[in-house]
Amino acid sequence: MSFRDWKIVRVLAGIAMRIWAASGAALLSAFLIYVVYGGFFAFILLLFAVSGILYHAQDNLLYHPELPANSRIFIPVPSMHGLPYETLHLKTRDAISLHAFWIRHPGDKGRYVPTIVYFHGNAGNMGHRLQNASGFYHTLQCNVLMVEYRGYGLSTGTPSEKGFFADARSVLDHLFSRHDLDHGQIIIFGRSLGGAVSIDLAADAVYGSKIMGVIVENTFTSIPD
Repeated sequence: MSFRDWKIVRVLAGIAMRIWAASGAALLSAFLIYVVYGGFFAFILLLFAVSGILYHAQDNLLYHPELPANSRIFIPVPSMHGLPYETLHLKTRDAISLHAFWIRHPGDKGRYVPTIVYFHGNAGNMGHRLQNASGFYHTLQCNVLMVEYRGYGLSTGTPSEKGFFADARSVLDHLFSRHDLDHGQIIIFGRSLGGAVSIDLAADAVYGSKIMGVIVENTFTSIPD
């Protein structure tokens, strides 16, 4: 078995242990209520416990910020691809810190070219997508803002759908607070999971009006996809 396979097994085992721990507490509570009040109340409690466990476990099953190995520790930087950059730590409204790379064309050029906001796919971190950022920068002559969702890379917090949508709005707020880019040429790019984040942002009545365009790549149409 390869190191990558062992890493996947460890992640799945960790999820299973958390679910088992929660299940054990719920089963103990159900047993005690059964002893005191009878089987009906224990059965109702068990139903609530199981539904709660499944609800809270879904994020662990859907999102994989720890794959591949060391994705929460080692983040490749743009200079490895010959890109100028500034490291940012953006604050969200719920006090999460988002790790980001601001890759901007130098001088006045950066004020007039389009800016692409890059929302990456599931698993890994933004450093694993720097080859794409290099293409946007060199071939398309765009500034690029790359950001890691909450719970990914060096960003704080825990991954969640609601949290990702909040992260996207905070990223756009940050861009509009800057004075070194053209606010009328902001393009949102989302790959896979990032496509869902991009579409939600564009569909917002307030934030959608601030975006020049949206590009989605390899994005699912539903969770089963």
